[in-house]
Amino acid sequence: MRKTLVMLLIAAVPLIAFSQNKLHYSYDNAGNRIKREIVVKTKSLPNSSDPEYYSEMLSDKDIRIYPNPTEGHLKVEIAGWDNSDQGSLQLYNAVGQLILNQRMGSSFTELDISSRTNGLYILHISLNGKETSWKIIKK
Repeated sequence: MRKTLVMLLIAAVPLIAFSQNKLHYSYDNAGNRIKREIVVKTKSLPNSSDPEYYSEMLSDKDIRIYPNPTEGHLKVEIAGWDNSDQGSLQLYNAVGQLILNQRMGSSFTELDISSRTNGLYILHISLNGKETSWKIIKK
């Protein structure tokens, strides 16, 4: 019995090691790691309305960005948004040109980049004097 259990565990290690889980780290402007998050990808039902999102803590708020990669409509949610919060979004193309600059007025903002070419973009978020940047892929 014990030998069988050990064999099953040994067989399961490669499956766990090569799964779709990711370890995501967040850093402050000084380069200090402030958050470690395990992103677990699970198979969902085809009609599931729960999007896969990426999150980071900034200015004591949880920022969620989804879907990434996107086909054109990128959503930015800030959990814990307060009316006194000051936020802005800037989107840069691959050569560093500012292509979108938008103030955030609520906890939910949708960016429409469907008319832009496919490729890599950088989303810069400023919230209450703190900043973070995200790599966005338009497909």
